Amino acid sequence: MNIPPRIPRSILVVLCGLVFVALSFATSARKVKLPPAGQSTRVQSTINGVGVKKLFVFHAFSGTKLKVELSGDGPLRGILLYPSGHQDGSPGGVIFDDTLSETGKYHLQVTESSMGDTWKGQFQVELSVAP
Repeated sequence: MNIPPRIPRSILVVLCGLVFVALSFATSARKVKLPPAGQSTRVQSTINGVGVKKLFVFHAFSGTKLKVELSGDGPLRGILLYPSGHQDGSPGGVIFDDTLSETGKYHLQVTESSMGDTWKGQFQVELSVAP
């Protein structure tokens, strides 16, 4: 029977530190419920520095006509990730206005736009479902 060699304490400390750092940078997703047809829902959040990503998750059905609009204290960029991994997006304003082609969990990632100056502040996401 092979007994694994004892791992030095310094390596364990480094590994634990790396796990802690990785977890501190993990982005948690905020769940959003799409409104009924003909209505909108608004979600607010903040950007606190360069490279900060805010993630929103919602379930939608194929055939849903969805409009996603971003507004905020500075330039934004939004990316809509489909359940299959396909993505669509653009710099702030209306980043998506089309009929969804897939049923499942969608992810919306919001970041600072690289087209403008660095900023910190609030932003708003508006999700509108057409009747």
